[in-house]
This record gives sequence, structure tokens and C-alpha cells, in this order.
Amino acid sequence: MKIKASKMDIIWSYAGTLFSLSSGFILLPFILIFLSSDEVGLWYIFLAINGLVSLFDFGFDPTFARNIAYAWSGATEISRTGARFTENNNEVNYKLLKILIATSKNLYRTISLLAFCFVSTIGTVYMLYISKGLTGYDHIIAWAIFCVSLFLNLYMGYFSALLRGVGAVAIINRATIFSKLSQLLISVILLALNFGLIAVAIGFLTNGLVLRYLCRYGFYNYRDMDKHLNSVKYLLTKSDVKSAMHVVSYNAFRDGLVALSNYLTTQASSIIASLFFTLGQTGVYSISLQFANAVSSVSASMIYAYHPTLQSAYINKDTNTEKNIISRGLSVLYFLSILGTVVVVIFAFPILNIIKPGSSFNIPIFLGLSLYTFLWQQQSTSASYISNTNQVPYMPAFVISSIAGIILTLIIIKFTNIGVWSLIIGPLIVQAVYNNWKWTHVVMRRLETTLLRTLKNGFKYWARVLLNKLKTKKGDI
Repeated sequence: MKIKASKMDIIWSYAGTLFSLSSGFILLPFILIFLSSDEVGLWYIFLAINGLVSLFDFGFDPTFARNIAYAWSGATEISRTGARFTENNNEVNYKLLKILIATSKNLYRTISLLAFCFVSTIGTVYMLYISKGLTGYDHIIAWAIFCVSLFLNLYMGYFSALLRGVGAVAIINRATIFSKLSQLLISVILLALNFGLIAVAIGFLTNGLVLRYLCRYGFYNYRDMDKHLNSVKYLLTKSDVKSAMHVVSYNAFRDGLVALSNYLTTQASSIIASLFFTLGQTGVYSISLQFANAVSSVSASMIYAYHPTLQSAYINKDTNTEKNIISRGLSVLYFLSILGTVVVVIFAFPILNIIKPGSSFNIPIFLGLSLYTFLWQQQSTSASYISNTNQVPYMPAFVISSIAGIILTLIIIKFTNIGVWSLIIGPLIVQAVYNNWKWTHVVMRRLETTLLRTLKNGFKYWARVLLNKLKTKKGDI
């Protein structure tokens, strides 16, 4: 079955991304008001650890999504480097789909248990070390609740991959909106009741439970999925799951290393900050990083919303569709990155300084982070497109650069006095040397175009859309 993103998919994608991020910013003033500076810093370290735990997925999420897309597009068999299709067959292969679902269940049960063992032991020791200045037991109770949340989120996480694989982007984003709304309500109510860190931990747990339940429900009710899967009378065997796991794990290992490198080049900086700076300084830096990541995520929403369509276009060798989507997506990435950065500087930071006068939100630091996250997002979207070929040629460069970035950051911290700037300059230099330009260049070369021409075509398209809208409105008057 050919996957094509509708306008509603794009609308829901932006709605889901915007609400997901805005709920965090709506919650932020309450966190700043009801939590101390050290507690704010500790909470953002919790979130950084959440990103670390997600690495236990080790690349299976995007790999499963790709292979689900192959089964949904009628593949007769999946292989390490792609899939096999019969001529003129676009019917969904529900048997293969059923095998992949069973494989994902078995896998995620194992990795979620491993992740829980990690956070409940090594993670607990680290958390107690960095929070030794805090009194009472609230932060320990909050950590215990957070550990349970991490386990449940990872255990049920494969449903988002299944939904992306069949192109049900709107379902994921609707689930995201409802889950974030529940997190916001629970967190604010409990913060107002002086539950402190425990409040935001319970809110995080609520978000995960609601999101996973809605994703599961949405998947099995998508286009009579449950009915079609139950109609497959084939009895799955251990060898089926083992064989599928063997195929899927080939590229999952590479995707996992890419995910690890992405973590090291983005979220790991908050953990590094906690080891060399105070919890208060870490909190201020992490909030700036949150804003920069938010601008970057919103700007790239369109590209990722069209990812199932791009994957389907690649399978069907529809190069024109690939060119059109990439040109429109990259032009939006550039425009919204600039606009979002300006909005944060002019509106967001002044408001935060009013809410928390004691905190100094550094605009130059934010601008440095914005440049870094923009360049990282561009290379990531390019790598995401390349992954549609079921090959991951960028993996070695991503891994080497992430490690080199951390080493350079530690060297700068040790031999200079530039403070948190070291967390930006180190990885920025390393990524700019190769990854920031290389993989976008690979995409442009494959599509036989250039970045400048792609952006030009994208902006021309949006200009035509805007003019047509204006003409339509004038005609209605």
C-alpha cells in the first residue's frame, strides 16, 4: 500500500510538535516558581537521563519503522539492505507485519528490563552524588517514580515505530497532544499542592502511560489492523522471530550508534554540565538548550511528517516527489529556525527573567546553541533521508565526531575559563569540520541538485501557495 502524507497529517504533525513543546514551556514557569534553582537543575538532569535511557532502544525504533513500511508497501521479504517486492504487488503483507510486531514485543521487553536495571543502580548512585546538597527525601522519591516511568515508556515504545511505519503520523501526534495535556494538568496541580519534584515526576509518568495506551489503541484500530492481523492464520514460531531479529538487528546496530552519537552531541551536555558546574548553572544552561531544541524541532516537523511518504517514494523510485518534499521541508527549516530564534530572544527570555529574577538567561549562549542545533538538525534530516535506502553510511562519522566533540569540550573546560561556552564550542567545531555539510551534500548529489537550488525551489513553492491564498481571499470579498 502506497504511503502518502495528507494535509491533515502535516497539520497534526505541527500541532503535536507545537503542543509537545509548548506544554513544556507552559510548565516551565510553574517549575521555576515552585522549585528551587537546584531542583530545577536536577529535573533537567532527570530529563537528560531519560534521553540516555532511550538509547537502550539502540536503533531498533527507526529500523522497525522502515521494515514495517516495507511490509505495509507489499514486500514479500525483508533483507539486511532492503526488501524484496513482486511485480505490481501493493497489498499489505500482514503475515510479515505480524512477525515484525511479535519480534518488536520480545525485543522491547528485554531492553526495558536492562534499562531499568541500569537506572535503578548506576543511575541512582549518580543521582545521589549530584544531589548531595539537597535535604529531605523528595528528590529520592521523585527519582524512584521516574525510574518506573522510564521502564514503562521504553517497554511500550515500539508502538510509535509501528505507527510511523504504516504512515499513521496523525495518530501519534493526537496521542502526543492528549498525553502532554495530561502531564501538564497533573504536574501543575501537584506543584500547586507543594509536591515539589515528586509533582513533575508523577506528571512525567502520566504522560508516558497516556501516550503509550493511545498509540497502542490507535495502531490496532488503524484501517482495521486488528481484524486483518487476526485473519492471518499462520502460527508464528520462534524461528520466525529469530530470523526477523537477525535481519532487523543488522542495521539497528548502526542506527543505535547514530542515536548514541546524537545523544552525545545534544543532551549529554547537561550531564557534563552537572559534573563541572553547579545545579543552578546547569538548570539555566539546560533551559537555554530546551528553547534551542524546541525551535529546531518545530522547524524540522514538516520533513519528519513526510518521512513515511519519502520512504514510499524511494521504494517506488519517485524522485520528483522526493525533490519536492525535501525542498519544501528544508526551506521551512531555514525560515522557522530564524523566526523562532528571534521570538525566543524578544519575548521568552524577558518573561522568564520576570518570573525568576535570580536566574540570568544568557542570550549569547542561546544564540550559540541555536546555531549548533540548527546545523545538527539539517545534518540529521539529511541522514534520515539517506536511511530510507536501509543503509547507514554516516554512522562512523557520527560516532567519531560525537566522541571527539566530548573530548574537545573536556579539554576546553580544563584549560580555559569560558564556562558553559565550552559545551557549545567543542562539539560545534567538530561537527562543522565534516558532518554539518557532508550528508546534506550527499542527499543533493543523489537528487542531482544543490542546496541553494533546493532552498530556492522551496521558497518559490511557499510564495506561490501564499499568493494563491491571498488571491482566493480577495476573490471571496
